[in-house]
Amino acid sequence: MPLVSLPRSVGHSDDMAVGDARNLPFVSIVLPIRNEADHIGACIGRLLDQDYPHERMEIIVVDGMSDDGTRARLRELQATSRHVAIRVIDNPAMIVPTGLNLAIQAARGDVIVRMDGHTTPAVDYVSACVAALRTSGAANVGGVIEPTGLTPMGEAIAIVTSHPLGVGDAKYRTGGAAGNVDTVPFGAFRRDVFERVGLFDESMVRNQDYEMNVRIRRAGESIYLDPAIRSVYTPRSDIASLWKQYLQYGWWRVETLRRHPGSLRWRQAVPPVFVAALVVLALAGLAWPLAAVGWLVMVGTYGVLVAAVALRRRSDRATPARIALAFATVHVAWGAGFALNVLSRGRYPYRSQPPRVPALQPATRGDRAPAADS
Repeated sequence: MPLVSLPRSVGHSDDMAVGDARNLPFVSIVLPIRNEADHIGACIGRLLDQDYPHERMEIIVVDGMSDDGTRARLRELQATSRHVAIRVIDNPAMIVPTGLNLAIQAARGDVIVRMDGHTTPAVDYVSACVAALRTSGAANVGGVIEPTGLTPMGEAIAIVTSHPLGVGDAKYRTGGAAGNVDTVPFGAFRRDVFERVGLFDESMVRNQDYEMNVRIRRAGESIYLDPAIRSVYTPRSDIASLWKQYLQYGWWRVETLRRHPGSLRWRQAVPPVFVAALVVLALAGLAWPLAAVGWLVMVGTYGVLVAAVALRRRSDRATPARIALAFATVHVAWGAGFALNVLSRGRYPYRSQPPRVPALQPATRGDRAPAADS
């Protein structure tokens, strides 16, 4: 189902006449969360401040059985929301893809905006997404996320996860011109794309967004990045949680590769190659001095590159040592996760499962929002 024709000024509330609201698509914002008591207020608060017409929006929160006070906070937000419906659905499986699928099945909109509990979107986030869908013709659009750390280590992690040395050519992290890309975070999807390619793969605990975008691109559709779509993201605040996160990213990227051979990007291949080279050269160096020299050259070159960035981007809280540690954690954890999956054939430390891609169930007319031109 194509989107209705949208005015080019849709991203600017001052230019959007109240009477034009009926010509805009209904938007369902889906939010899979678990234990987000500290962040959910800022996220939903900003969603309630969107400049998109509130009568053309709904928020669906899918909660993974939170036990930290998140549900109580959600009840408060529901009680104070006067114009935007906030629905809360249980997600007993407690993983993101099942939460996304429950929300999409319940959604009334022709546009599905995927949001994250650690994210605070700009006030024009929804209108910018709808405008980008119209102008690009893409099936999924997204923007640039700005990481903002809450702790000294969190600030260092924010620097690393927005720098090309840390994340390669991922434009949604480093910025760049508008255009087609391989993936975007917190995408805004045309609903009809799920009818074509299915819902999120529920066997993918991580990397489910990238796997979905591979299917969308292979169906002949495009993924579009528009830097006008802006949000602030709170990254991990300590090295232990960063290590776990990137170990999972690397491990589950192999699962996407198993499903879609040829989908690996160069930025995703570098960490496992780097880790493998370090291990091979270190072991070979025990018997072959030249290999030990190669290991020293590799580590020394890496250290110089990291030090150069750390010294240039440092701050009072994000010291060079913290930045360097965050770089090493991101690279080694991602590469180690990738290698562990390959070497264990998907058996350690997580468990590979066959793909589970549910179909989008057809909604009855009463389950859908009124059409834009009704």
